[in-house]
Order: sequence, then structure tokens, then C-alpha cells
Amino acid sequence: MNEKTLGSYEYKDRHLGDTQGIIAATCPEVFYPTSTTDLLLGTVRNRVNPKTASALDLGCGCGIVAVVLAKLVLPKAAICASDISEAAVELAKRNAASHQVTIDCRCGSLFEPWAGRKFDLIVDDVAGMSEPIARRSQWYPPEVHSDAGEGGTRWIVEILSRAPEHLTSSGEMFFPVLTLSDAPRIMDVAHKHFADVELVTEQWYPLGNDLLPHLSLIEELMGKGLVEVRKKGSRWLWATKIYRASNH
Repeated sequence: MNEKTLGSYEYKDRHLGDTQGIIAATCPEVFYPTSTTDLLLGTVRNRVNPKTASALDLGCGCGIVAVVLAKLVLPKAAICASDISEAAVELAKRNAASHQVTIDCRCGSLFEPWAGRKFDLIVDDVAGMSEPIARRSQWYPPEVHSDAGEGGTRWIVEILSRAPEHLTSSGEMFFPVLTLSDAPRIMDVAHKHFADVELVTEQWYPLGNDLLPHLSLIEELMGKGLVEVRKKGSRWLWATKIYRASNH
């Protein structure tokens, strides 16, 4: 990892009373946390079972979710994190060490590093955006892979299918669904594998200047039923929705 290319990201939720931020190192090869990460973390902090003894940050990127869980949310729990990117795992280990928290960081695709393991909590922040949109967005520079398919469902559908076998009997999972993906298909899979699927919160955002020039592409994907954007006045809006799923 090139020290000269390291950046930083600060997580702080004033709505939850944070007066100091948690700063994580970032690098160009690793997905940079977004408003989805903040919304996901805020939801977990508000809703997680305080008796949670083990947690997995799946698709950890720089490790900010795992670090926040270890420092602010579940300081007594065993925190684990994994990512398919070796650079991401290296960065997550670095951030865990800088915050003096213990996180078991492993490299591998989805649940591969956790064969036979079960968790009380899984927080998923794996790529879930229509690939044609992702490649034209500021969120996915050339160095950062997505490969989620035209509907953005490749990874999240597999995660939802396999997550129940990695949850304890009282376990729960939090995951984001973007309307810049095939949300109906994702939700069909979620309801197939979980007895209880609850929409906890959602946030709508205007399309940024990176995507507005590609509105014709987005409208084409809408015509195929693969994404949803809404027009409000002169603005086009998309949303992140955070769900909680369990089998109890």
C-alpha cells in the first residue's frame, strides 16, 4: 500500500450525539465509504440487539463499519470483517490497529472465509448497484471493482441466499438496497430466505453531476425494470433503503 496515496474518511453521526468522529484511512484501490455506509451504520446503532456477542462486517472495505461496531456499538462482542480485496483487508487491519480494537480481518469472497461460523449480527455493505451505472459514477473509479451485473444483484442475491446458515438462531442481518439496482428481485430473494424482512429507513438523494449526463442510460435501465429513479420538480432522485432481516 502506497503511503503517499492514503486518504481518510471521518464517520460522525450528530443525530446520535457523536461529538468526535472516527477516522479511517482510505486508499484509491478500496471502495470509499458513502452516505449508504453512514445510513447503514446509523440504523445498526439504533436497532441492534445490545446482547449481540458476535458480528460480521461483510464487504468491509476500509473497515469503518467494523471499527465503529468495535468502538461504539458492541465493545464486548467478537467483531469480524472480510472483503474479496486484499488491499481492503490490509487497510481494515491498519484501521483496527490505529483505533486499538480487535477485529478478525480475513480475505475472501462473501462467506468463504467464514465456513462453519455463525454470527449474531451480519452487516452487509457489498456492491449492489447496476454495473453500467456504477462504472459511470464517482463511487466506482477504475481501480474499484463492482461486477454486480446489469441489475446490480449478483452479490446481494448470493449473500441473502447464504446468510441464514451463518446466523445464530437469534441472529439478524442489516443490508442496504439501492433503487439504482433491481430492488424487486433483491426483495423477492430476501423474503424467500428470511421469515421477517423489515424496511427500517430510507433516504432519497438527487442524481449527482456524475450521473446526470447518463440519464438516457438510466431511463433505458428503468424501461427494463432494473432501476428506479423519480422526478421531483427539476431533479431526478434515487434512494438507499436499509432493511433488517431475521428468521425469528
